[in-house]
Amino acid sequence: MSAPEVMRVVVAQPLTHEAFTPYGELIAPGADERAINFGTTRRFDGVAHLDVEEGGGRACVAIFRTDEGTHRAPYPLRAFERHLLGSQSFVPMGAGRCLAVLAGVGAQPDEAAIAAFIIEPGQGVTLRRGVWHHPLITIGAADVLVIERAAQAEDCEVVMLHARAEVHLPQ
Repeated sequence: MSAPEVMRVVVAQPLTHEAFTPYGELIAPGADERAINFGTTRRFDGVAHLDVEEGGGRACVAIFRTDEGTHRAPYPLRAFERHLLGSQSFVPMGAGRCLAVLAGVGAQPDEAAIAAFIIEPGQGVTLRRGVWHHPLITIGAADVLVIERAAQAEDCEVVMLHARAEVHLPQ
């Protein structure tokens, strides 16, 4: 008789620059600030560094929409994907929230090192090319602005998880 399969539980953590650095960068206001619109608005340039031009790629801006009930906590993990030719950015719109669930940058996802971050309204992330990440998971219904590489050839490698795992939100 074999032992029952253990469920790996990953607790999502708040998104900080320091914790997210191994996977990419935060999209947030920075030091490159200037006043525009007669001083009524502050503009922050250089908030994301896109890497999408490899192999004739171009930037593609899309909105991914999930409905209420599409994703429910705890969030079961199924597969990880990576894009070797371009970065990918996720910015929840309005009051939307989503998760960045990551598994390293090697030849295969590192299931022992899965990390999950909550991307709150007003935050966004850019994943470096080659970072293994779970397909989009939103916390409730959400629209998420996605900026990624578009080209004639698709750049998405998908690997199914070997072990059972799920993400929990902090209490």
